[in-house]
Amino acid sequence: MGWQRSVNGFELVGKLRGGVRALVFRCTHYDPATRRCDSYDSRPFMCRDYPGGLLNQTWPELFEDCSYTLFDRDGGGLAAALDGADLSDDVRAALKQKLRLVGLRGHSEDA
Repeated sequence: MGWQRSVNGFELVGKLRGGVRALVFRCTHYDPATRRCDSYDSRPFMCRDYPGGLLNQTWPELFEDCSYTLFDRDGGGLAAALDGADLSDDVRAALKQKLRLVGLRGHSEDA
């Protein structure tokens, strides 16, 4: 683990439990206040590839502070159905967020 700290600036935070064998690291180069990397030009490959490595997953989950946004390009029909459904604005917004339809509006064939 010392190698990760000295070469990449990653500090071990913990280990995920419950059948998931993964280590959790914190990057010393990332500033959560500015949401920027102080070593952007020399960042390791795993940082350069993020979130590209996740995009082949069925339902990729990004880090909470991530500046990337995922959305369903073909979700216009579902967005239209939600827009026309009898739902509160809060419920509709939460569903669109969970289904990655944020920013999409439904469209009609007649328009």
